[in-house]
Amino acid sequence: MLVEVTEDVTSLASGGPQTMFALLGATTLVLVAGVPWMLPAAAGGTNLKSPQNVEVYIVDDTFILRWDRSSPSVRNVTFSADYQTLENDTWLKLPGCQSIANTKCNFSSLELNIYEEIKLRIRAEEGNNTSPWHYVDSFTLFGKAQIGPPKVHLEAEDKAIIINITPPGTKDHGMWSLDSSSFTYSLEIWKNSSSGDRRTETVYPRDKIYKLSPETTYCLKVKARLLPRKIGVFSPVYCIKTTVYLFVSLCNLI
Repeated sequence: MLVEVTEDVTSLASGGPQTMFALLGATTLVLVAGVPWMLPAAAGGTNLKSPQNVEVYIVDDTFILRWDRSSPSVRNVTFSADYQTLENDTWLKLPGCQSIANTKCNFSSLELNIYEEIKLRIRAEEGNNTSPWHYVDSFTLFGKAQIGPPKVHLEAEDKAIIINITPPGTKDHGMWSLDSSSFTYSLEIWKNSSSGDRRTETVYPRDKIYKLSPETTYCLKVKARLLPRKIGVFSPVYCIKTTVYLFVSLCNLI
């Protein structure tokens, strides 16, 4: 195609400047249209978009990174994330978050000081094609962490319930290992037959709830608090029935 245009230019050169410029313009158009690899996306650029709405969720010792796909219609896209600490300028692969086809990953295996600031970045990947990095603002694991629900064990008496609370997180190590003895606990308790009249109390890890009725099913839920700012989420609802009033039982035996 280029040879034919050159021959036309030579043979029609006597046609004057306007003819020459018109033919040169046509030649330029042919060159641009005939070499598509010169387009930016094919010359080392990318047409993949970065992940959107990237968020870090930390509850106790579970670390989750979540995001949204920028192009839901694009298939075969995976995602990979890196992390960086203030003491190390090198970006390192975030464990549990490499070549992920989903829109979340678990990086709980990352072993860092929970008070050390870190940065994250994540990008989309499709073969050798990658999106620009999306950067997450620096944070500390402890600062991001939310207090999860404590575990609760109940024992019934006739007019009371004995409650045993296990602190959130891992007992000997983890997010709250230095703070487990500093937790305070509050509970809501109500009769199972009533949707109202809920009572709120502050309780110790091992405590007793008084002023209850015999042979009545009570339900309760507990949450932990770490002063001054961190308030946890409620536990599942636990229900238990108080026992028969002891005095009545003795009368029946006489």
